[in-house]
Amino acid sequence: MECVTGLNMMAGSLVHRGAHNARAAIIDLGTNTFNLLVYERDEVRGLRIIHSEERPVFLGRGGIEKGIIAGDAMERGMSTLAVFKSIAVEHGAVRINGFGTSALRNARNAAAFVDRAKHDLDIYISVIPGEAEAELILAGVRQAVMLTGKPALVMDIGGGSIEFILATDKALMWKRSFELGATRLRERIPISDPISVEEEARIAAHLDDRLEPLYAIIDRHEPHVLIGSAGSFDSLAAMIAAERSLPIARDQRDMVYTSLEFDALKERLLRMDRATRQRQPGLPEYRVDTLPYALIAIDRVLTAGGIRDMHWSRYALKEGAAVSITN
Repeated sequence: MECVTGLNMMAGSLVHRGAHNARAAIIDLGTNTFNLLVYERDEVRGLRIIHSEERPVFLGRGGIEKGIIAGDAMERGMSTLAVFKSIAVEHGAVRINGFGTSALRNARNAAAFVDRAKHDLDIYISVIPGEAEAELILAGVRQAVMLTGKPALVMDIGGGSIEFILATDKALMWKRSFELGATRLRERIPISDPISVEEEARIAAHLDDRLEPLYAIIDRHEPHVLIGSAGSFDSLAAMIAAERSLPIARDQRDMVYTSLEFDALKERLLRMDRATRQRQPGLPEYRVDTLPYALIAIDRVLTAGGIRDMHWSRYALKEGAAVSITN
């Protein structure tokens, strides 16, 4: 389902008619977290970030595999939207566009959530299909990471879905959204504390079975780098930066690391129990439970492609939406 008011889906691009160069806000309504971006954009400076923040909401908790938004999750979502609206207005935003992803697009009661946001908060939410989500993610990544003529694989792990995009500096070659987000995997395959080798193998087999179309694309085009954006990759970048004793700067848009660095960190984290993971520098509390699933998913993709080079992009869906909305 989709709610579109002043925001139209036209040939795969999002179009909003409003004041030119006005300060605006994007809210990315993810399955686990909501993300706020307040920004300005003009022909000279491009995208200028005024304010950006992420808050855990767990919109998919208790209902994502049942195809509903649970009652308590709906209240958490409305409360966070109200806070985000207040923050956006304080920063001078004259319009707010919301984008719902996996939890909302698969929920039978998504219309009730969208209607409440419109009626109670005057926030209009577009619930977008997975392929549109992938396009917006790539639009965000392109602003942070320099792509080349060689194919790069972009991966964005959400709570409900994982988006993959194969692209060069000139073209989007392939895109697909898989309903294999970390929260879905957690509900499908519960794990011990710490995760056992057998449970790790079960998750890997589950992913391999469903990611065969991706593996075929990887075999054909041989991407040379994996670019990770948002969610789990933000935490991964923060943890690697902590390992290097080089904190990520506020204005830093990207970071380069290797599969060897990832693998060493992954092996340590998967052997930790929950209490130990909670003390890991760079890992927020709200990702402690889903991180093992994300790590296994990343590992399967790296293994499938024999990819050694990795890149983190600070920009993802919300930044892509900001540059894809035409005033």
